[in-house]
Amino acid sequence: MTLDTSSFPAYLRSLGLENTPVTTRGGRMIDGPPLPVFEAALRLGFGPNLLDTPSNRSILENLGIAPEMALVVGRRLRSRSQWRQVWEELARPHLSAVDAALAQNDRERVIREIKTALGLINMAYGGDGYYIHTPMKEKRESLRATGRLYRLLRELNDECFERIAIHHARGTTTGLLHFPQHEKDRWPALVALHPISGDKDNFDYALALFREAGYATLCLDLPAHGENFDGPRLRHDDEVGAVAALETLAAHPNIDAQRLGVMGGSLGAYFAQRAAAASSRAKACLAFASPFDAGKGLPGSVFGIQETFAFAIGAPALEAAFEMAKPFHLRDAAPQIRCPVALVHGTQDHICDFTATYEIARRVTSAISVFPIIGADHEVAQPMTGRIAGRGLEWLKEML
Repeated sequence: MTLDTSSFPAYLRSLGLENTPVTTRGGRMIDGPPLPVFEAALRLGFGPNLLDTPSNRSILENLGIAPEMALVVGRRLRSRSQWRQVWEELARPHLSAVDAALAQNDRERVIREIKTALGLINMAYGGDGYYIHTPMKEKRESLRATGRLYRLLRELNDECFERIAIHHARGTTTGLLHFPQHEKDRWPALVALHPISGDKDNFDYALALFREAGYATLCLDLPAHGENFDGPRLRHDDEVGAVAALETLAAHPNIDAQRLGVMGGSLGAYFAQRAAAASSRAKACLAFASPFDAGKGLPGSVFGIQETFAFAIGAPALEAAFEMAKPFHLRDAAPQIRCPVALVHGTQDHICDFTATYEIARRVTSAISVFPIIGADHEVAQPMTGRIAGRGLEWLKEML
């Protein structure tokens, strides 16, 4: 497919999207009434009407969560403030079942219960940023809740992984290098960068399909996230960790130094592209739900996105965050990328709207491919299901 980037309409035609609705600016993921009306409707028991919609079910399914949970939660929710409580209550029996199954040495049940519990806990600390939002500072609690489960899951699956210290100009970052389960002397590998408010363990879990396809993954915590939660704040050029990680992989005896790539989701995709521009080690760059100019879009974003970004970059207030976020764009980096690039993006992305793919595509001078996910929103940032990861994986197999 030849992309026509002469104009946005021409670009859509070249993608076969001329008759497909796409987002052209940021907004709300959930289409609904004003906040006071939404809250009143919840109190009156209309949660199922608000939450159990085709679009919300699609989002859950794309995240690997049973779509019927939209109805289950809708029936229980009587206030937006109960969001975390409701999801945690749903997770509690599965957490108890994990311990019970461990005592009975029932490995398959433990794995099944862990996966269910992780999905529910991650939803408890998630949200759309408008109706439902968990302040970033409170997400430290989710790290405690999920960390044990991720570690236990890796152990039960007898997975081969290493914790690696990655040294770079701004300090040391711990990476999780996770190998495919089948034997091989040297693996192609991907440095993988999580979305904002995520962490390396969560993104590592989301990348199981990539390891099944034969790629080792090295997930890092971005500054102000995961093990770096209380450390230095995020800067627009913090791809330095990913660049150093590529060098670390190139020196690893079980990694093929000629078959290295970078990938990421949402803000992690932004940093993946900056890393590809900065390092000749990267032979492919795969970006899921990438922003083009996060700083320009921030003032028009929903409050939850604004608060999360402000926390991550260390802004004392929102107005300061808008100013500090201005350098977070790909105008200069995109033309410097030397390796092939693939953009996987939902046509209904309300966080990083679909025009981001056009702005990136018209600046990248290396080979570029764009894979729209029709009807998907920003859940594309977590490529954990075949619908989201599939086309990117097919492309990757041709590159590495």
